[in-house]
Amino acid sequence: MNDVDSMARFVQLLTATQSRLYAHLYTLLGGAEAARDVLQETNLVLWKKAAEYDLTRPFEPWAMSFARFQAMAWRKRQQRDRLVFDDELVALLDAECSPAAADAGGELLALEECLQALPEKQRALVARRYQQGEAVNHIAEQEGRPANAIAALLYRARQALAECIKTKLRAKEELS
Repeated sequence: MNDVDSMARFVQLLTATQSRLYAHLYTLLGGAEAARDVLQETNLVLWKKAAEYDLTRPFEPWAMSFARFQAMAWRKRQQRDRLVFDDELVALLDAECSPAAADAGGELLALEECLQALPEKQRALVARRYQQGEAVNHIAEQEGRPANAIAALLYRARQALAECIKTKLRAKEELS
């Protein structure tokens, strides 16, 4: 694949697959930051392997296989962390990650953007509850507030996220 047309087609295929690669990596790695990092590593490997790609074959499965291997390499580097998926779980997630699940990439991107739009205190509270898995009672105890007040704050944050995501997805549909 040395001619300009072939490289242009490769770039087009790679660009069109970004959201599905991101969604797949997000599923395999369990986090936006890790998925973004590994997506960049995957893109670099795909670019280096561009000459080996056969334009007559489907691009997405080829790219997904590189993403899977990059995710496994990332996990090996992260073995010191407390939350690392084992190979069996990653294989199961990979098998379950269908094209329909990969289409969730737009929803994940919308969620990520909407999380960033939340006020810092709400975003930190959502992270403590849903990313770090802290119990509402534990958060309330540490904050010196009643548990029902923390639950109400989380409810309002979820409502704001839901509305923001709906708005972003509606806008994306209108552009399509």
